[in-house]
Amino acid sequence: MTRPTLVVVPVYGDLESLLRCVDGLLEHLDTDRHRALFVNDCGPDADPIERALLERIGDRPGFRYERNDHNLGFVGTCNRAVTELDPGADGEAVLLLNSDAVPTAGFLDAMLAVLDEDRTGVVTARSDNATIASIPYRLTNRGAARTEARTRAVWGAVAPLLPVSQVLPVAMGFCFLTRRELITEHGLFDEAFAPGYGEENDYCLRIAAHGWLAKIANHALVLHAGGKSFSGNRNALRAAHQRELERRYPFLPDAVAAYQRHGTTATERFADALVPTGDTPRLAVDLRHVEHADALVRQIDAAFADGFALEARLPSGTPAPAAWTITTDDPNPDDLVTVAVLVDPTPAEVVLANRRALHLVVVRSAPPALPWSSRAHRSGADTVAPLVDRFAVVVAPDAVAEARAGLDRALAEPLERTAETLGARWAALLPLDLTAAEVARDNASDEVTRLRRELDDLRASRSFRTGQAIAKVASRLPGRR
Repeated sequence: MTRPTLVVVPVYGDLESLLRCVDGLLEHLDTDRHRALFVNDCGPDADPIERALLERIGDRPGFRYERNDHNLGFVGTCNRAVTELDPGADGEAVLLLNSDAVPTAGFLDAMLAVLDEDRTGVVTARSDNATIASIPYRLTNRGAARTEARTRAVWGAVAPLLPVSQVLPVAMGFCFLTRRELITEHGLFDEAFAPGYGEENDYCLRIAAHGWLAKIANHALVLHAGGKSFSGNRNALRAAHQRELERRYPFLPDAVAAYQRHGTTATERFADALVPTGDTPRLAVDLRHVEHADALVRQIDAAFADGFALEARLPSGTPAPAAWTITTDDPNPDDLVTVAVLVDPTPAEVVLANRRALHLVVVRSAPPALPWSSRAHRSGADTVAPLVDRFAVVVAPDAVAEARAGLDRALAEPLERTAETLGARWAALLPLDLTAAEVARDNASDEVTRLRRELDDLRASRSFRTGQAIAKVASRLPGRR
């Protein structure tokens, strides 16, 4: 049986966004089972907003309006709504919904189904503007915006391929569904996070200490304007509350980073590439380690210039076709491309390409007669070749043109088949990816240790103590401050 749900919408400014939220609830909230409570928090234009809101909801059953005596902030308004204005009963659910959020069809049923999963304490929805809950999250066009229309199209295509739910480190507060009995037992939001920002993370982590999970309902979509229901210095407030969160839960940054690295599915990571925008797809190639790269540049250009936007990292002095984009920066694994062309890739290059590219083309040289003289052998490239080549179009250095036909076939595969292959590649290469991340963390830790040791040695040196003495004397000289 579906839990009856109280939907709380704190109201603070931005009438246009509020009315979109109201219209979404009027259309998609089943008031035979659920009810909505709008609480005016006496923000800018509170009176005209009140008039417009009351006019919009009228005497609709299941829709209620209240007004605070004075501004309480988001945290205070939510707490008052669920403990004073509508204390409800255990066994029901409470949905806290930002006034700049727009529900879509079936959103609450999908979220409630996840809330009923074992030990699930909080559920959030997919959105166009909700940090790690956004879809698409990583983009293939660095300058593109994540619009509502684009999110609807991508989510509509990939949501059926995603699991019903996934466990998150914390849930997003714009659309925050929880069990009434957890509020009764643990309280809702800590006033230390008033007027807002970070309170939802604290709630998730408090109940997590008692075994309750935060999840995302992949089959629920709630759009979100973001920042429209809050005023003041948001950045300073967010930063201060983030520091408090990390003081209480020092593991939180690492938990979020780990989720982004190996908690997401390949389908959601590459959602923007799986559902093409119509723009020219990007193809990336890194030839910086290739000797005599000129011939390979010509072959790649002949094979892929028609139909792809090529970007390359080349050895110094290697000429490139005028249409190519040449860069010297190291590739960003979160800057997604449709295709990556790899030449005898090392394990590190395989990890990067796996995180960055929807499709892989591997140019594979013949095994060397003297293995230890070969970069590919010394780096372990030939060791991981059987693993990566299962998921790539593989060609010899003098047959790059043949890769185009194989790539075109891969691009023409149905979405479901492409997502299945991508998921298999993601799972097969995940141990390599995690090992690379662990090595990177160890190297960073070793570098910090080395720098601290050097700093300690410097402070203990005679020259450092002499410099300190000179500075003290100089500070007492006339005209010095």
